[in-house]
Amino acid sequence: MEFATDILVYGFERRHLKVTLKSVMPSTVHVNNMQSWIVQFARDLATDTKHSGKWLCAHCGKPARETQFDIMSYLHLESRPHLTIYVTQVCEAKDGPCDRAAKAESDVWRRQAGFPPNPPNSTRNINPMVQPLSRSCALCHRDPSEAPEMKLKRCSRCRLTRYCGVECQKADYNRHRRICKSVVSLEYDKWAVEDRD
Repeated sequence: MEFATDILVYGFERRHLKVTLKSVMPSTVHVNNMQSWIVQFARDLATDTKHSGKWLCAHCGKPARETQFDIMSYLHLESRPHLTIYVTQVCEAKDGPCDRAAKAESDVWRRQAGFPPNPPNSTRNINPMVQPLSRSCALCHRDPSEAPEMKLKRCSRCRLTRYCGVECQKADYNRHRRICKSVVSLEYDKWAVEDRD
């Protein structure tokens, strides 16, 4: 089944990025397994959406390290099956004030779309180790603020995912190629050019 996916990534001061994908669900996915396939599909997008810009926490403005995903599935609509995935960049997902604010915002989005609120921490895989900065290379996680001579470059095809060099991009290609080929459009809102690149 072909369907459209809109990914809305939010950061500080309501900066956001809208990514539109042309997606395909394999015909082998049974109706009973559809929800788990959708969750895995969203997880597969996590690296690319996280490392798509110089993201700051949507709530406090500190450098973002974590992402919270909210998936709204409309795949049951025959006329226009689609997914909408909201991604909120946060400084940490460890039940701090920013995490609680992101959860409250998530509940509002879900209610407005006619979905029940997420159970506590249902969409997060909280790892006790410190997560890499969102502004870092998608593969090696080197941060350009620590090496002023380093400038991250976007994948030349999809223009979404950022890498520190050709070596990291080539090494990540097997993982990245599925989303890379499916990107239809990117729309940045409230971004200075230097923060996008």
